Parts: sequence; C-alpha cells; structure tokens
Amino acid sequence: MSNLPISIIIPSYNEADGISSILHCLSSRFTDSEIIVIDDGSTDRTPEILRQFDIKVISHSINKGYGASLKSGIKAATNENLIFMDSDGQHRAEDIPRLISAIDANDMIVGARTPASHRPIGRRPGKIILTWLAQILSGRKIPDLNSGFRAVKKSVLVKYLHLLPQGFSASTTMTLIFMTRGYSVKFIPISTEKRIGKSTVKPIRDGFGTILTILRLITLINPLKIFFPSSLFLILIGIIWSIPYLVNGKGLTVASLFLMLSGVLIFFMGMIADQISQMRLEKYE
Repeated sequence: MSNLPISIIIPSYNEADGISSILHCLSSRFTDSEIIVIDDGSTDRTPEILRQFDIKVISHSINKGYGASLKSGIKAATNENLIFMDSDGQHRAEDIPRLISAIDANDMIVGARTPASHRPIGRRPGKIILTWLAQILSGRKIPDLNSGFRAVKKSVLVKYLHLLPQGFSASTTMTLIFMTRGYSVKFIPISTEKRIGKSTVKPIRDGFGTILTILRLITLINPLKIFFPSSLFLILIGIIWSIPYLVNGKGLTVASLFLMLSGVLIFFMGMIADQISQMRLEKYE
C-alpha cells in the first residue's frame, strides 16, 4: 500500500448492525489513517457504538441525507486523499490499498462493482437506465455511476462541493462532475458483499431524484447537450410536417412554423445558458 496519508469518510444512519465490525477492521488495518464517521441523526444504537472507538465522529442532530454527510466529512478531513465507503458492510477494507495506489496519478478512483457483486435485483433495471442516460449526456462510458466506494483528491472536490446534493445522488453527481470537467477518473473493479441491516434507500423516490440531478447537472455543465437535440428535434418535426403542404403549393402551416421557430428559440436559449454555465464554473476553477 502507498504511504499516502488518507482520511476514510463513512456516512452512517441507523447502521448499528454492521458499523462495529467495519470500524474494528479499519482501526486494526489503518492505524495511521484518519477515520471519520458521520452519524446522520441515527435513532438506534449507532451513536453508542461509535463512542467505543478512537475515531472522529461528526453528529447531525437530524437526518440530513447521504450527500450532506459526505460534505460534513469532507470539510472535517485533514488529509488530501479521501476514501468514501459505506457503513453497511458492502465494501471490503482490503480493497482500500488498491484505490490509494492509483490516486496519486488520478483525481478520482471509483470502485466499479463487478457482475459478481451482490446487488438487489429490484434496483438493477433502474441503475441500467440511469447509467445509460448519464453516458449519453456525458459522452463517456461509465462502468459504475453511483458506487459509494471511491478515492478522491480533496483539493479538486472542494471546488464543486456546492453542487453536491443532500441525498443519495451525491455519488452520481461527483462522477459526472469529474468526468465532464476533464479530470482523470479511473475505475477499478471490486466485489461487494450483501449489506448488513435494512437499507434506507427508496428506489423510486431516489431514482427519480437521481434522474433530475443528472439533467440539472448536465444543464449546468454542458447545457447544449440538452438544448441542441431538443431544438434540432423540433426543427426537423416542423420541416417534416410542412413537406406535404409545400408539395401541394399550400405553403407553411402555422403548426410547422411554430415548431421550427420554437426549435430556433430553444437553440439560442441553449447558447445563452452555455455562456452562463462557463462563467459560473470558471468562478470555482
């Protein structure tokens, strides 16, 4: 393992069933590392268990969300190299050295779950759709869009901390920001275990929120990815609609003219949004 100093950040909400074994493993293997657990308003025995370990604990008085917990941990971390992992026993501590060994030459290392990894069957269709949408909008292949196990350079991530949402789509947002802004992102295959305890993820609610996050993020980072196809589609529909009327010498219809003008207006709106986007992002880079 690399001798790079690391801060291991673990968001936790009602994870009394699994957090103890994870912290025992990390405390014994990474004695020189900073371990930060964010207790996100847990109502079970999680706070009591955390007090048994010599680690840094950040407590939220209420449940603020996964993304909010990550941001609290990032701000509290004292090292440049950060490791994010879940508190439900899915991620293996022995994979951390593999991530750290590659972070020196990259800005972010993502633990990409292999087909052999344990994943709830009910979530797989949603993850496929989300990944497909993200790859179209980002223009790059993404082996694992929302893996919670990753290594990141703090100096890069803090520039975009204000863009991370409070909920579970924080990992998705992080991946898209780094990839669309041209940072070096490497995916390393990992295997995950079945989680310990009950998941707090709501597939429909969180999946819909992630879709909105992806669209909002692409609108911010590269608005023309949204506006240009939309405008081209309307213009083409308007032209196709008008062809039969033009062939018969009847001229353009109101509907076809409306569609084409709408397409032109959306295109120029996209151009303006693109300029605003570039100015806003340059402010933080």
